[in-house]
Amino acid sequence: MLKRILLPLCLLPLLLYQSLAQGQTELTNFLRTFQEYHDTNPVEKIFLHLDKTEYAQAETIWIKSYLVAGPGHLPSPLSRNVYVELLSEKGDMVERLILRSEAGMSKASLLIPRQLPQGNYYLRAYTNWMKNAGQDFFFNKKIKVHSIEPDKNITPATIIAAANIRFYPEGGHLVKNVASKVAFEIYGIDTEEQVHTATLYNNRDEEVASFSTSHEGRGLFSFVPKEAEYYARINGSDKRFALPRINSTGLVMSANNKRDDYLTVTIKSNEIGCEPYYLITHTRGYITYASQVQMTSTRGFVKVPKTSLPAGITHITVLDKALTPVAERLAFINPDENLKVEISPDKTNYGTREIATVSVKVTDAQGLPVQGSFSLSAFDQGLVQNDQPDYNIATNLLLSSDLKGHIKDPSQYFANDRESQDRLDLLMMVNGWRRFDWSDIGELKEPTHAIETGLTLQGKLLKNNGGAAKDGRVLLINTNQEEANAPMALADENGYFRFDNLTYYDTTRLTLQGFQRASMKNVRFKIDSAFEIFPLTNLYETSSVFENPLRVTAYKKYAKTAIYIDSTYRRVNGITYLGDVTVVADKRKEKYRVLQSKYGEGESYLNFDELSIEQKSGRDPFTVMMGRIPGFSLQRPSASDRGVTARPGVSDSLNALLSDPIYRMPRLRQGPFVGAPLLFIDNNEVTFDAVYELRATDIDYVEVYKSSSTAAFGSRGFSGAIAIYTLKGKKLFEQTPKPGMLNTRLMGYHAPREFYAPVYDQENRQQYIPDQRATVFWAPMIVTNEKGEASIQFYTPDQSGYVTIDVQGISLKGKPGFGNSGFSIRSNL
Repeated sequence: MLKRILLPLCLLPLLLYQSLAQGQTELTNFLRTFQEYHDTNPVEKIFLHLDKTEYAQAETIWIKSYLVAGPGHLPSPLSRNVYVELLSEKGDMVERLILRSEAGMSKASLLIPRQLPQGNYYLRAYTNWMKNAGQDFFFNKKIKVHSIEPDKNITPATIIAAANIRFYPEGGHLVKNVASKVAFEIYGIDTEEQVHTATLYNNRDEEVASFSTSHEGRGLFSFVPKEAEYYARINGSDKRFALPRINSTGLVMSANNKRDDYLTVTIKSNEIGCEPYYLITHTRGYITYASQVQMTSTRGFVKVPKTSLPAGITHITVLDKALTPVAERLAFINPDENLKVEISPDKTNYGTREIATVSVKVTDAQGLPVQGSFSLSAFDQGLVQNDQPDYNIATNLLLSSDLKGHIKDPSQYFANDRESQDRLDLLMMVNGWRRFDWSDIGELKEPTHAIETGLTLQGKLLKNNGGAAKDGRVLLINTNQEEANAPMALADENGYFRFDNLTYYDTTRLTLQGFQRASMKNVRFKIDSAFEIFPLTNLYETSSVFENPLRVTAYKKYAKTAIYIDSTYRRVNGITYLGDVTVVADKRKEKYRVLQSKYGEGESYLNFDELSIEQKSGRDPFTVMMGRIPGFSLQRPSASDRGVTARPGVSDSLNALLSDPIYRMPRLRQGPFVGAPLLFIDNNEVTFDAVYELRATDIDYVEVYKSSSTAAFGSRGFSGAIAIYTLKGKKLFEQTPKPGMLNTRLMGYHAPREFYAPVYDQENRQQYIPDQRATVFWAPMIVTNEKGEASIQFYTPDQSGYVTIDVQGISLKGKPGFGNSGFSIRSNL
């Protein structure tokens, strides 16, 4: 599998080996070893496309994950498990999802907790295999989460850092009496707008040169080292910053990347009659060029044809006679084969609640149609910030993912002008590092972290006295799946057992049955549910742009209204239900239904356990009941509902919940004197906030009493009653566990919700409901046909403004592409 994804890219190195002189056997063997190392350790990368990058509390982050592998960025056939984490700026984990990647693609819906403090957060994504390269290569995306309260705003953190300069000699070294270029970065002071100047001194405090920043605190200067030591001072400061050590002998490498046809590499030394050197270039572990460099006096030149260099970051390495790297530099090869993504709305101006048809056409550099997987976000440009057109999939895969740290606005480096290319080359000079250590070449070690193709359940089988039940057996039963043969694992001599390649979604009920020497009575389990937690090290600051308070206020207003609408008029499968709708409830009689209830059968019954994971995942019980229980609705609390605070077990925060736009009181009937129904969980009376604390996946079934059946509740049942029964004890779980048995609930793959898209036709009753959307539409799984085309339709919202359409994706052959378009919405007259 590993070599299969690299096979098409190995043809060039093969020809390269054949072209080397017969006397260069050692170099040929070195290149084969180098290639074998990278074939055995292919790189995986992840890019997350979001619907936007600014959110409010209780909104949903809509995500499309692109997982690619190998030097060609092919959709990864390796890992199936993609981990997505929402982290605070301090690195505290807010939420963690496991996505199931199919052919490199997966989608997710991450609900932001209502009580999450406002501020900046990070989305991080990685696979288990990516851990081998280190967390510097995890995907990181900074997002903003606002409070929905109008008087609460995010205050930018003030970071105080001392001024500093870092120096990066081209090629890695400074050599005495050899002219060198030195890139530098200034930190700790404002480098956004201001140009900063520094002065270079020798060890006798004599001024040698002056240099200034040219872009984002970076700059470049040239000089010939004559002394053993040098230092620099930022003008206006007395602090000294030492240059790297000056070598008495050695070589200096420089590269000229300004020509369209060749990359010219120059090697300079202070020794006459040097031994020959070797030069190799590789892109993402794929060898693209290798040659011996003949030195004439103290210099040598190599012209590398750019036709052999794929788009992205090329590593240029000089090796000595012993094949030890002595100089290295990065160069960026501009993509000439980017996909062209054309986005064409059928109109430039729409009215509100009008259907928009958007056509997408993807072609390659030759204008030929391209098949691939794409995602589309349509958002209100005047309401929210979204920097993803600048931080797109092409800039990520070709640039940012192969460099350490945060690259600000990477799209700026892809402009086709000399200034942008000079800035990009400067960026390459200050990032002279790599994903691997040269000392690892030749040592084909077993990776620490394996490729995961499914979920893992592991633990320890113990005797009742606490000792290991060695050589025991463990049977795994998934009560949500019908399996002909339940998997079995053998415990080792220390009692450890492991199940691999499992597939289950959301919170799943699992049963473990242990045996030792055919006995089940004397064993128990200890499940390993911990996961590796990584500190958040790749922090970066957002640019200091002016924040328009009117825009933020408007966004909060729209978000709060949308939350209220969504919680009051819940949408199920694209339909909004109001009032007393006709729904055929599942009246299937089950033995446990009457046995569990104190109050007998109600008029309506909803079996949650028969609903799909997608219909329940990430939802509270009330959400699922909308449209499935006749007459059920959610409304703002009325004055009479305040009396609920007198009921037993009320939480101290109930009054706050009553005024929160997220939470709505249930109703079973409409009328001026009708209040909230009685609520029960497992026959215990509760307040409505307790129901919101349940997940829909925890529910077995719901019994609803609204007419004659309310007699069981006396006068208190005037407004009806809802009895909720949880899954604890259902079927296998309601039995007392047998000896050697463990019933447990584990979190499986994330089951994403579908993005709600309203439909406005003549028969649709939701025409009177306000429709305000910051994310107008989200389509994560667009697949272009053999003509490279796809078509998407959605209705416009109520607000006027400009809608930006952002499409990103990748072809079947690993070529990234993105495009932007948009249209205006004008209020209907």
